[in-house]
Amino acid sequence: MRYLIFTLTVFIFIVGITLAFLYTAYHSQPPAQQKEGCLITSDSRVFTLDWGSVVLQEVNDTKEVPLVKFIVDSQGKTNITVENVTAKVPVVVLKACSKDGELLWRMEFPSYLWAYEDSYGKENGTAVPKVLATHSYTYLYIIVYQTAPRAYQEFRAKAPNDYLYILGENGTVKVIDLGSNVVPIRNVFLTSNGNYVLIGFEKPQPDGSPYSGEIIILNKTEVLFRKTFFIKDPSCLCNIIPGWGRINRDGCAVFGLYNGRGEYCNGKFTYKER
Repeated sequence: MRYLIFTLTVFIFIVGITLAFLYTAYHSQPPAQQKEGCLITSDSRVFTLDWGSVVLQEVNDTKEVPLVKFIVDSQGKTNITVENVTAKVPVVVLKACSKDGELLWRMEFPSYLWAYEDSYGKENGTAVPKVLATHSYTYLYIIVYQTAPRAYQEFRAKAPNDYLYILGENGTVKVIDLGSNVVPIRNVFLTSNGNYVLIGFEKPQPDGSPYSGEIIILNKTEVLFRKTFFIKDPSCLCNIIPGWGRINRDGCAVFGLYNGRGEYCNGKFTYKER
C-alpha cells in the first residue's frame, strides 16, 4: 500500500511539473504569437466572407510617415513643406484570415503628422485616416479617406489620395483612385446588397460650401456607373450633401442629391426633384 501511495505521489508530482512548464511556455509568448492569424480585440470590427474573415482595428505603431508643415511668416506668406519622419502613430490595420485561422494578407494605413506655426504660436497633431467598409459574400469594399484638423482643413491637400479598395481572398482585387481635395471629403456613404455596391461622397470648398459630389456603382468588381455632380451644373443642383444612399428591393441605386434624389436603374440615370 505504501508503495502504491508513493508511486501515485511521484506521478502526480511529475504531471504537475509538466503542466506548469507548458503553462509558462505558452504564456511567455506575446499574444500575437500565441494565436497566429487574426487576433480579435474588443475594439475590432470583423467581416465574415465565404472564404474567411477580415479584421479591422486601429493600433499604435512606429512608422515612417509624412509630416506636413505650414509656417506663416510675419508678412503673411505661408511656406509649406512635407518631409518623412519616423514616429509612433495610430495605424488602421486590416488582416484577413482563412476559415482555419491562417493569416492570408495584411494591409496598413498609417496616419500623417501636421504642424502649424505663425507669429501667435505653434500647434501640431496627428490626422488619422477614416475607413468605411461593407462586404458581399466574396469581397470586402473599403473607402480610405484622409482627415485634417478642424481649424486647418487645408492640410488635407498635402496628404495622400483617397482610395476605394476591393479586397478578396488573395488580397487587393482592384483599387479605384478617388483623388485628393483641398479639404477632406464629407458625407461619405458605402452600402451593398450583396451584389451591387453604392459609394458616394461630397468634395466641399475651403469655406465649407459644396463644390461637387461623386457617385460610383459597382457590380461585384465592375464599375457600372461613375459620375461627378457639380453645383454649377445649370441642369440640376446635384451636389451630394445628405450623405445617404441605398439599393432598393428592385436592385436600383437611390441616393440623395442637393435638391432631390438620383436613381440609377437598368443602366439609366434619372434625377428627380423634390
